[in-house]
Amino acid sequence: MEDKYPQQPKSSLGHREAVSQNLNQGEEEQPINAVPLYRKKRVLIPFFLLVIAVLAVVWYWYVNLRGFISTDDAYIDGNSVSLGSKILGKVVQLSVDEGDSVKTGQVLVNLDDSDLKAQEEQAKAVLLHSNESVALAKTNLDKARDDFQRTNVLFQSGTTSKEQFDHDKKAFEAAQAQYNIALAQVGVARSQLGVIQTQLKNTVIVSPIDGMIAKKWAMPGDVIQAGQPIFSIYDLKNIWATANLEETKFTSIHLNDPVEISVDAYPHRRFSGKVIQFGSGTASQFSLIPPNNASGNFTKLTQRIPVKISISEDEAAQKNQPALLLPGMSVEIKIKLR
Repeated sequence: MEDKYPQQPKSSLGHREAVSQNLNQGEEEQPINAVPLYRKKRVLIPFFLLVIAVLAVVWYWYVNLRGFISTDDAYIDGNSVSLGSKILGKVVQLSVDEGDSVKTGQVLVNLDDSDLKAQEEQAKAVLLHSNESVALAKTNLDKARDDFQRTNVLFQSGTTSKEQFDHDKKAFEAAQAQYNIALAQVGVARSQLGVIQTQLKNTVIVSPIDGMIAKKWAMPGDVIQAGQPIFSIYDLKNIWATANLEETKFTSIHLNDPVEISVDAYPHRRFSGKVIQFGSGTASQFSLIPPNNASGNFTKLTQRIPVKISISEDEAAQKNQPALLLPGMSVEIKIKLR
């Protein structure tokens, strides 16, 4: 049987295959300039990454920066007391150490009081002697008064001489003066005793506030001068954040503006607060050497004004262990503008 379709010559088949290969090679070797931009991967991928980055920056600016004033030039601040002695004395005992909590009226320092106790005994003896002197002066005064009164009666009747009258009168006046001097000496002795007893009380130094010992400046055995600090105490129940903001941003801030606070020591916690006070001068005015721009040759720098911000931990953080905020900790603040 003959085939319905006669076989083509092999030479014809080879020609077709060659033509097909040439076409495929032509498509593969198409110039890159002829490919559209939207089909080039090395162009599309960087473009989409750039768009995503721009969108991320815009979103971050809109959520975190738009309508806010922020700074990292801020720290935790609080009331502090530099506890020292009012008198010269030797430290005998320190009842607390750094990091201890103290209460108002708690004894913290005992100074050597042996010398003052000796002076107290001496002052008591002087006071006793003065009291006895008063009694003696009072007796002499009474005697001189009686003598003068009798002499005065006799002188009026002409029985005694004028000389005797003058003599008894002067004796009475002298006795009166001696009595007044004795009374004054009692007052002086009592005052001296009071001073010594006050100094004895000053040998026992107590805490004026509730707080925590931040720094110990003396050791037992040290001889301290009047006014020399022994302890630095911080009141941790009354703390706030102090932020130094540029003067160019100062006019945008108002009292009671809400503030978001981030403490470096607690990166996963957020604290809230509000602006409660503005500083009365720039921070540079309280430096050791304040700037003096009276001359025309100076460099203008943007000054910073301290702003006091209250601190209140949010509800989510309060469910966990309360955070211990210590004065000096670094914080970042964001003030929401109204």
